[in-house]
Amino acid sequence: MELTGLKKILEDDTLIVLLLLPNILTKHRVFKKISYFCIGFFVLTVVWVISTIVCTTKWNFFLTQYAILASGTVMTFASYVTMYHPTYLKLYFDTYNNIFPFLWPLRSLGESEYLRFQKLAKITTTMAWVGVSVTVLAGILSLPCFVDGYRFMFPVKIAFDYLNGWMLYLYVTLFYVMLYHGGMTIVATLYCLTYVVMHLYNQVCLLNKKLTELPEKEDAFQAVGDYEYQNLVTSELISCIKLHQVLVEFSRKINEWIYFPTFYYTTSVVLVALNLLLFPKDDSKFVFFMVVALCILAVFMVISCCCVGQLLENESEKLFVSGYNCKWYLWNVKNRKLLQMFLVNTREGMALTSSGLVTINFQLLIGLYRAVYSTLMFFLNMSKSIVAN
Repeated sequence: MELTGLKKILEDDTLIVLLLLPNILTKHRVFKKISYFCIGFFVLTVVWVISTIVCTTKWNFFLTQYAILASGTVMTFASYVTMYHPTYLKLYFDTYNNIFPFLWPLRSLGESEYLRFQKLAKITTTMAWVGVSVTVLAGILSLPCFVDGYRFMFPVKIAFDYLNGWMLYLYVTLFYVMLYHGGMTIVATLYCLTYVVMHLYNQVCLLNKKLTELPEKEDAFQAVGDYEYQNLVTSELISCIKLHQVLVEFSRKINEWIYFPTFYYTTSVVLVALNLLLFPKDDSKFVFFMVVALCILAVFMVISCCCVGQLLENESEKLFVSGYNCKWYLWNVKNRKLLQMFLVNTREGMALTSSGLVTINFQLLIGLYRAVYSTLMFFLNMSKSIVAN
């Protein structure tokens, strides 16, 4: 099986719809200018907020309902860097241009396998659009007409304290535009991650399928001396080894790309969960719905990322088993050595990881749950002891 070109991959691309939002934000002329403006406004707002906290010594800001904005700021900052910084953009497009042309077409092993990929892509895209819908809903419920931004958005509170007239309304309007843009950038970053990881997963599935379908012969003694059969097996094994080398490089580049945001995302998710559980105390039904929407969005993002990472990890671990189950006794010494080389290379599976500190799989999901629960219990017990004393 020969390696294919980028054009053939794009013809069979079942996940191309995931690139719609990232391309609009980074490639469209108007939205690109809006993105750079929002990034500049974001930086100025962060500087203004930090300066105000330092000058007024309002460090208790981090122990109130306003702390949720600090957590969201960290996630937005990590997303802005990942989506717009030239280093990460170059890394992403290098992966797309230098890895994708060497991948196998999704139809290369038959229509049934391609239909399976299509079903998986439909589930993935449906979940992605659900994430966008929840993000938009949370953004709408956070608008001033529903929720008093003075009580939940620290920059809005500062604006009301220090600005007035048209400057106040202009700043608040720009702030909510930036808030929406930051949310969409976070979603776009997750879309890009899902897109490349699902392509890697699909290729690992194809490689596993190919290993189980290697040519066989009933008579082992005739098979060893059949040069035509052995040459066919040699070409198939070499193509499998080449694809695996490409996939290892693919996995390495993905881990380089997600190295920066992974740590900040996982930390921020814990902080956001704590803030949502501890601080919002309001009788407004809109505040309740906003908190519920944010909780759903946080849980949805975490579960989606962990599911994608676990799928890749499980499928890559099957490569060694698929190679081990090959009928190597039908092959000559050359092909057995090729299989041995493949088995050595597949002893360690592929995983989404940030330098080994954080690995995106179901264990991360359990770890985040434990971190949120333990920290929540700590704060609750501490508050009870303070009240008792």
